[in-house]
This record gives sequence, structure tokens and C-alpha cells, in this order.
Amino acid sequence: MEQRIVLSAFSGSTDMERIECAMHWLADHPGSELIIEPGVYTITSSLAKETMERVLSGDFGANPQPVMFSPHFAYSRGMSLAGQKNTRISAYGALFLVDGFMEPVSVIDCENVELCGLTIDYKRKPYSYGTITSVKPIERENGIFLEVEVSFGKDFPLQPQTPCSLRDRFYDPDTDRYLCTPKFDFTVLDSFHCRMLVKPDSGVRVRMQYYTIHTYHFRPAILIERAKGITLTDVKIHAQPGMGIVGNRCEDILLRRLSVIPSPGQHWSTNTDATHFTSVKGFLRYEDCHSKAHGDDFINVHAYYQDIIEILSPCTCIMQEKTPDGTHAQTLDYPDVGDVLELVDRNTLLTKDTFTVLSCIPMEEKWCCRVELDHPLPADTKGLMLADITRLPRVEISGCRIQSHCARGILIKSRDVLLEKNYFRHCEGPAIEIAAEAYWSEGVCPHNVTIRENRIEQCGVLTKVGGILVISDAPHACCQSMYNIVIEDNFIDAQSNEHAVFVRNVDGLTMQRNQILGGKHPIAVSECQNVNIVHV
Repeated sequence: MEQRIVLSAFSGSTDMERIECAMHWLADHPGSELIIEPGVYTITSSLAKETMERVLSGDFGANPQPVMFSPHFAYSRGMSLAGQKNTRISAYGALFLVDGFMEPVSVIDCENVELCGLTIDYKRKPYSYGTITSVKPIERENGIFLEVEVSFGKDFPLQPQTPCSLRDRFYDPDTDRYLCTPKFDFTVLDSFHCRMLVKPDSGVRVRMQYYTIHTYHFRPAILIERAKGITLTDVKIHAQPGMGIVGNRCEDILLRRLSVIPSPGQHWSTNTDATHFTSVKGFLRYEDCHSKAHGDDFINVHAYYQDIIEILSPCTCIMQEKTPDGTHAQTLDYPDVGDVLELVDRNTLLTKDTFTVLSCIPMEEKWCCRVELDHPLPADTKGLMLADITRLPRVEISGCRIQSHCARGILIKSRDVLLEKNYFRHCEGPAIEIAAEAYWSEGVCPHNVTIRENRIEQCGVLTKVGGILVISDAPHACCQSMYNIVIEDNFIDAQSNEHAVFVRNVDGLTMQRNQILGGKHPIAVSECQNVNIVHV
């Protein structure tokens, strides 16, 4: 390193001011290292506090996401690494305690940067939790229910209009399991008590804990965007009103011993995905990471399907991403000159043609872009989409522990993928899903995927597939749109599921030396060709 400096060397009346000065210094001194000494650092702003208060008071409605998850919604950033090159931030023993709803760390517009040892948590968690104090039968017009009362702690006060019906779970401290069951007539009784009804066979009982979030997507705990050569080592994320990490339009990312887990004594972490990467080039590698008790997938990797909304000439069109929630960074997705685009049939997700981008004009205000291609598009583009396959990373996920969260473990929509020696337990969705999803406009169809030496236990409690799902999720997926899938040497306990492995729409499937426990129909294969399955 060119120079090494400690955070306490910078002046400022608040932690935020000292951190801002340090970030500017690093941007002006490429090749240097900042040491953030052990301690608790307050990360906040008046806007962050106001945003949190407006969510909790119900100003943004029962579901704040449509208001907050928007390119035009104002938010605060904490530590911004913008402009840095060849720097290292060592923050072992440092806790960023966030006061309010914001984006605590922004790794944007930088190159060859490593962030080590930092922990991110919230002063007032972006969720609330309490303990069940009473469960009693009650008769209503439509049947018998259990009336459940919850007492919340002093750090989790509710208001009459606090959003509490978005995503919630009961936690059983005796079994370390999470229970998802329908709830009815949720009522905030006062600042620290609520009441709800559940079905008699729900399994809910006194002493269980109840966790409820107050918004879905917002800003991530760490944003990685327009950045290259980024390494996160020993970083911990305990909570976030949104995703843990969002990576977008970045290149060559290494996550080493990342933890997205609840803080000590808690049993909820991020409100939605632990990590989510879109439009990435180069490689994306996870090593020995750990995630637990978050509200959606551990990882989702994909490019965006873009609709062709206007043909300007045979080789020129306007294309637009139309995902239900917009891009996960809430910034425009567009290709670079030289990128390769696939033309895809929305009904089947089959590739019809490939094009090279000769020019691209992003139009952010109109949320679209104008692209010139190297040869003509079809005369009729109805039902066709474009996807940038240059912005698909080579993915390696190795030695990770993924447990007790609300959706799939690993969700992959990329190509050249290795998933090995990972451990999955109590994921509510399939442990591993290899897919493309037309509904979400998230693709593309994966090719060249190896899934080996993973251990999967009791996942898919809300789905038919407990282990590995490979599927082209399209309106009429009746063909082979994915290629070369290898599933070998895995252990899958799927005793409560219909299937341990379900595979559809693959040309070139190899399954061998897998150990499977349970499953009414352990292995199901449909609409595949060139299949080689060797049973143990």
C-alpha cells in the first residue's frame, strides 16, 4: 500500500463527517489503506430518520415499496467509495450502527477496492419482533381459530398504521425453526401489543417469537455499481430495509466469508434478498459465506429481458426493461457498444437470433434506450425480447451455508456456473433453482451449470421441490432452452417433498452419484433430451 491512515486522523464533528473526509482522501490517494478502528459508528441523516418515521407511521401506506422503491425517491448514503482505485478499507471490529432507513455503504464508480471486516446493523431494526404471550381458541362465523397475542419489546414500538402484514414469520426457539402460516384480522392494540388469528392446526404456541417487516425492497445495505475488481472480506450485515447487497453493472466481484445473519439474540436479518446481482461482467465468486433468516433468496443472478417497444429502422430499435418492480438498483439497464444481445421468444424463452450492439443511447428519463444492431431485426417483433448476454458473469459459489429463510437458496440465471460444497437447511423454497423467469423479465436461460457435492436438508417446505429445480419459467415452456446441466455427488434429504430434483427444458442433462432421501417421486424429468441419469 502507498500509504496507511486511521479514521481518527480525520477531523469532523460526527462519525459521518470523518468518514466522508476519509473517503475523499482515499479517492485522492490511489493505492492507500484506511483503517477504521474498532468501535461503534453512527451512520445517519435527517432524511434517513424521516424516511424510517414515515414508514412506521404509515405515511407510505400498508405497503411502502411502490413509493420507496423508485428511481425518484430521495434517500441518504452513508460511506461512499466513489472514485477510489486500488484502495483497501480495513474495518475489523467496527460496527456501522444505522439510525434511519438509508443505503449505508455505496461501492460505486471505483476499481480494485477491498472492504474488510465491517459490520452493519440498525439502531431501530427495520422489522419488529415480540413474544407470544397468549394463544386461545375463539369461534368466528367461518370457523374456529386461535387468537394470538404478541408482546413487543421496548425497542420495537408500533403505531396504529405501521405496516405489519407484508412478510412475517413465527420463530420457535425450541427447534430453531421458522413457521409460515396464514394470519387474519391483525390488529395493533397499542405501542407494544398486537393480536391476530391463525388456524387451529398452525402449530403456533406461547413462547414463540413473532417477526414482521415494515417494507419490502428499498436501498441495499451495500450497493456495488459501475465498479470493477471489488472484494468484500469478512463483512457482516445484520439488518436492512431491503436487500443486503445489490450489484449492478459491475465486473469481477469476490465475496469472501460474507455473513448476512441476524444480530445476536435476533432471528431476522434483511427484509428481502441477502444478495442480488444484475448485469455483471467477468466473474462473480462466493467463498465460505453464511446467510440466515432473511426475507427472500440468498442470491439471485440475472440479466434483464427488455421489450422492443419501437422499431426505428431495420437495425435500430427502442428497448425497455419492464420488470414488475424496476431494476433492483433502480437505475436504467442498457448495453454497451460491442455487447451481444439475444433475441428471445417470451412464450418459450428460446433464442431466435443474436446481435452485436453498434451504438446505444440511454434515455434515463424515459426509462429506455436506443440501440443500433449489426443486422436487421425481424419485421414482426411481437412477443420477442432482447437480453444482454455479455453482462452475464461466470459464477462460482463454494462452501456457503444457507439456512432458514423465506425463499430459494441459490437462484441462477447465468451461464458457466459452478455450485459446489454448499450446505442448505430449512429454506422455504428449493435449495437451488436454475431458471429463467419470463414473468419477472429476469433471464437468461442458463447453460453449462455444474451442481456438485452440496448437502441439502429439509428445504422446500412451501414447494413441491425440496432440493434442485431446473426450469424455464415461460408461458409455453415445451422445449429445450437450457443446455448442459450436471448434477452430481449431492446429498438431498427431501422426505417432506414431492420431488428432490425436478428438471425441465434441458438439452444435455447428467445426473450421477446423488444420494436422495425421501420424496414421493424423487427425480422428475420433463421436456428434456440427451439425458444421462445414473442412480446410486
